[in-house]
Amino acid sequence: AASKASATATAPTGPASSIQPLPPPPSSSAAAPPPPPPPPPANGSKKLIKRMAAGKVWVDPTLDEWPENDFRIFVGNLDKSVTDQQLYNHYTKYESIAKAKIVTDPSGSSKGYGFVSFLKPLDCAKAIRETDQSWLGSRPIRVKRSDWKDRNLNQVMKTNKKHQKQRKRMG
Repeated sequence: AASKASATATAPTGPASSIQPLPPPPSSSAAAPPPPPPPPPANGSKKLIKRMAAGKVWVDPTLDEWPENDFRIFVGNLDKSVTDQQLYNHYTKYESIAKAKIVTDPSGSSKGYGFVSFLKPLDCAKAIRETDQSWLGSRPIRVKRSDWKDRNLNQVMKTNKKHQKQRKRMG
């Protein structure tokens, strides 16, 4: 097969003999190197999210795992044996569910609460109404809108500024 390819790949003879022969086809034994990874986005998808609570400020890298602009609920009173997958499965009837995560201590045991993320606000509201006080594992769960955005440093600064303006107006 290789001799046929080289014979057909040569230039014709005659007046058009100035045409160069075609290069041989690539061999199947030599694997092409993988393409280089795409460059990171210019805006930097891994932005640092500063959080503030109880007078302390810290960077929370775990927030990068969640979808941007999601609608999140807090699920409390979870049985210690409930897993991330069980929590996710409890909310799969809502089509826009994106992620479910149980908060754990450094040893890996559940702290008894978690968060579920939705991409549509109506699914989030419906989940709060329909699943509050429903049973998951051996306990009735408590469900409410998560206030995680209220702890972002930028949001805390805006709120503080707003309160300062109100105080100045009041005297």
